[in-house]
Amino acid sequence: MHIFQKYAFALAIGCLLIANAGTAAQSSAGKQYAGYASYGNAPTTATNSDSSDIKSYGTTGSYGTVGKPNETTPTSEPAKPTAPNDADGADGADGADGADGDSTEVDSGGAQGVASFEVENNAGQKQSNVPVTIGQVFRKGAVPSDKSLDARIDGQPIPIQVDKKASWQDGSLRHAVISVRVPTLADGTSRVDLVLAKPSSSGSAPTINQLLGTDFDASADLKIKGRKYHIDARELLTRVNQTGGCTSWGKQCKQWLSGPVASEWIVGGPVSTSESGPSSLAAVYFHIRAYGDGNGKISRARVDVVMENDWAYAKAPQNIKYAADLSVGQQNFKVKSLKHYRQARWHKVLWWHNAPDVYARVDTRYLQSTGAISRYADLAPSEKFLNSVATSFAPMTNGNQTPVMANTGAQAAIGPLPRWTSTYAVSGDQRAFDWMRANDDAVGTYGFHYRDQETGRPLEITRHPQVTIANYSSASQSGDPQTRADLLPKCGGDCNSPYAFDIAHHPSIGYVPYLVTGDYYYLEEMQFTASYIELWGNEKYRGFDKGLLAHAQGQVRGQAWSLRSIGDAAFATPDDDPMKSYFEGLVANILADYQDRFLADDRADQLHVIDTYGAAIYSLNGQSRVGIAPWQADFFTWAVGHAAEQGFTAATPFLKWLATFQIGRMTDWKDNPAQGYCWLLASAYSLQIRDSRSSGTYATLQRAYEKSFAGIDGLKCNSQPMINELSSGSNSYVRGEMVGYANSATGFPANFQPALSMAVDSGIKNAALAWSIFAGRTIKPKFDTYPNFAIVPRSQ
Repeated sequence: MHIFQKYAFALAIGCLLIANAGTAAQSSAGKQYAGYASYGNAPTTATNSDSSDIKSYGTTGSYGTVGKPNETTPTSEPAKPTAPNDADGADGADGADGADGDSTEVDSGGAQGVASFEVENNAGQKQSNVPVTIGQVFRKGAVPSDKSLDARIDGQPIPIQVDKKASWQDGSLRHAVISVRVPTLADGTSRVDLVLAKPSSSGSAPTINQLLGTDFDASADLKIKGRKYHIDARELLTRVNQTGGCTSWGKQCKQWLSGPVASEWIVGGPVSTSESGPSSLAAVYFHIRAYGDGNGKISRARVDVVMENDWAYAKAPQNIKYAADLSVGQQNFKVKSLKHYRQARWHKVLWWHNAPDVYARVDTRYLQSTGAISRYADLAPSEKFLNSVATSFAPMTNGNQTPVMANTGAQAAIGPLPRWTSTYAVSGDQRAFDWMRANDDAVGTYGFHYRDQETGRPLEITRHPQVTIANYSSASQSGDPQTRADLLPKCGGDCNSPYAFDIAHHPSIGYVPYLVTGDYYYLEEMQFTASYIELWGNEKYRGFDKGLLAHAQGQVRGQAWSLRSIGDAAFATPDDDPMKSYFEGLVANILADYQDRFLADDRADQLHVIDTYGAAIYSLNGQSRVGIAPWQADFFTWAVGHAAEQGFTAATPFLKWLATFQIGRMTDWKDNPAQGYCWLLASAYSLQIRDSRSSGTYATLQRAYEKSFAGIDGLKCNSQPMINELSSGSNSYVRGEMVGYANSATGFPANFQPALSMAVDSGIKNAALAWSIFAGRTIKPKFDTYPNFAIVPRSQ
């Protein structure tokens, strides 16, 4: 009997095992490569086809309940190619060239070009005095601290405003919000070149007084339990003028943008009623961006109206039902009846006077080259696919996000970037951009938003070191005054929601939308995510105010996505934001803790895996808690590599340490083709790393391979006898095919690719060989419409 036939049942329960960190017995190691019914598996929708129904993607499930796994094998596979001539391994060149970012090194009018973006005129006719605002990340050193930027179209200067937000370690500009005014925008597409210039003052910024001198107004009216609540932006701005003005990070008013093209002020607070005063739950914020016309007047204003039910220490937190009427000038947005979930928020952009009909297309290849996001393969999402994606969702709905994130199976949201964001990253297309924003708006529906009433910002564990959700039951029994003060209040009514956030499955939120738009709303979504990860954890396991992840997040994938989200917040948060040092401090603590646990200890093992209690959860060969999930280790290696690329220097040595595991799984067989770890199994679902739960980790990768894959140990890597042993019935293999849905964009080889790319770029021994073998495999996925894992090395 073939190994596949003996153990095909095993991986069918694999995902459920991971989800519950359980100990379901798996009686033999041979099953590790047999079934693949697990996370990373292709969804039931045709994810590699243009026919996938993006608008309805997602699973259903009740709040707080893990649903039935959605884990069927792909319905079709590509034709099997003939086996390669090389019986040992698939040595080949990298066939997936990625973005090098060189396309935007411009030289406009003799000035040194830095970057560029395009303005697409969607009006079908010429437009005049068009304001455009984008977010722009710059390569380290591209814009020195003593330089600024000018903007040009066809070599002709146009008004520009540079609101500097974040800097690299050398002081050069990392991220800025760029606003330009295009005097005459021709039909079609115009390229705006950003070139180095000396800092200069080129006009006064629009003021609150100027805006109040017009007929501008913005308001929100809510009807809650029969009572009418109101909040008015004009009244708030008038109050700001009367009490000293707006400051960069003031609680009453934040000045987000200021320059000759645009000023942006953020005001808001609880809605109020004349009968009972301010609401204890509902709050509204107005992000008011006023554009000048170049002649000392304000021509139009963009208002992002943000609706919130997210106070961290509300007396009786609960869902709210209301009717809402949002008004900005002549524009209105009405909701007749809405249940606004606890710790959730939504927003709507409206305009006073006309909105410009344009799309600002940021150069996403250049964005990849900065290190802010990974380098992706050159992909081309089809027109049919891009035309199928959703561009907006109703308030308090989940969009394409999985309703219960903890549900097992592949999810469009999982990966270094989710499907919508990675599609934007490889295309820059407006449809992908709108899809990305729609889903980053929809995730606001989930209950991870905790705003501290004292600071007006996302909750910080340095201010509340005893706060916890994971350990709430135990902590609530404490008599310690600090613990009691930090505990979040219990639900005060209806708190049910069909949408449940899960740290081990959460997507990248707010990060890329903020980087490319400069919108404050997405900055806070990113910060709320990072804040929630920390406040959720067991306060003791995270080291109270230190924010450690190794034990606070048991699952390695939870540690991976947590490091990504906290690192992104530290990377992108503006330098002068008081929360910048908070997030940077968390990253420093987290990386130092990992170094103390794994690098400082001169251990004999050569596996280089995270082997904490929550990592080794599989039962193999009759022993409980002896196996890890390599794919979770791969997520973690990518996350550490991402932090290193963002400039967190402490991540670099840790990446080199971790990369040994990815490189070894691809190259260990070279010295001993019959006994070394065969690269076809690099994408196995689980791997035994010790003899018993109390014993030490194996000293060699070869030992882990021998214990995990007894049925093929001793067979020459990638030989026909090995392929025959792996194959059974309809589940046949060809030489050079990796296990675990090699043809799927969410299969285990795809999950492996981002980590291997980071490992290759670490430069450790055999790095280039590892990528050459991986690139030469015979079965590969089509990533064009599902690019979550289509990351390639920068060095290849």
